[in-house]
Amino acid sequence: MDRLAALFEQLPLPEITRLLRRTVLGGIAVGVVALGLSALLGHALVGLGACVGLALGVVNIRLVTASVARVNAHPVARPKRVLASQTLARLAATTVVVIGLLVASIQVGFGTAGGIALFYFLLIANLVRSILKHGATGVSA
Repeated sequence: MDRLAALFEQLPLPEITRLLRRTVLGGIAVGVVALGLSALLGHALVGLGACVGLALGVVNIRLVTASVARVNAHPVARPKRVLASQTLARLAATTVVVIGLLVASIQVGFGTAGGIALFYFLLIANLVRSILKHGATGVSA
């Protein structure tokens, strides 16, 4: 977690905003493609699950940014502990949703797990792109 925070610290705040916006828009595009492709292949429920997983990724990122903003606005004694406990709660909730969907429909459940994975691959790809663009100094190359 500290290494990821160190990566984000290398980027200026406007670039982080652009990075998150690109990730969300990329997630929407991937969701539309996944839904269309899976419908063409006769597995529309997998595409629906992928869209749910992508939405869970977006919601999680929004909750992370809100948590960090809240901790920065009202400093606490152990900010890492607060953020870690909130992260653990979000991870548990996401896991419960995926398992519940797997029990309800195996196709939707696996699609959801795949959608979450796709969202985080998009996030990492956009993060690497931004770091390569701005370098270690945070200045645009």
